[in-house]
Amino acid sequence: MKRILSAVLLFAASAANAGTIELVKNGSFEKDVIAANSWKVQSTLDGWAVGTNQVEIRNNVVGAAQNGSQYLELDVYNNSSISQTFDTVNGGEYKLSFYYAARENTLATTNGIDVFWNGLLVKHLEQDNRSSVTNWIKYDLSLFAAGSQSKLEFVAAGNSDSYGGSLDNVSLTTNVPEPGTLMSVALGLGMLGFTLRRRQK
Repeated sequence: MKRILSAVLLFAASAANAGTIELVKNGSFEKDVIAANSWKVQSTLDGWAVGTNQVEIRNNVVGAAQNGSQYLELDVYNNSSISQTFDTVNGGEYKLSFYYAARENTLATTNGIDVFWNGLLVKHLEQDNRSSVTNWIKYDLSLFAAGSQSKLEFVAAGNSDSYGGSLDNVSLTTNVPEPGTLMSVALGLGMLGFTLRRRQK
């Protein structure tokens, strides 16, 4: 019995200290491979739900990627969006990081991007870029889950004129065990209790 108890407690401890877990899929937009020094408009994007106005993937053209060789613009012909939904633990803390850059030789009014977490605006981005250089800026946010699922969304928020801000290297991490892992721990503890009751009888 001591062996069973030790095994369950060891599993629970390892789950609680599983380390950082990356939740975002295709955060650097490299999965939909396009030719070098080109761009492509797409209505789908690996790992992401895409808004009705599509998105534009760029491979080191009209700027350079922050990570890898590809990055994203959300204002193709009109403002659009991308989103991902994750299994989360209610009340759990999640760390969001991403890089934003204003399009080269444009004003802030056309470069806006809004960041939403479960439908709530958590960050508005806009900047002038009067140069011919892609100036990537990293943003870090702490977010908290309010249920068993959480949605992250990036929405173009500048003038809807085909000139928009750029996005790259999106990451959402947590030290909270995934819901499936917590269920496994609960199941293990339940089996332990059942075994104890049988032995007492």
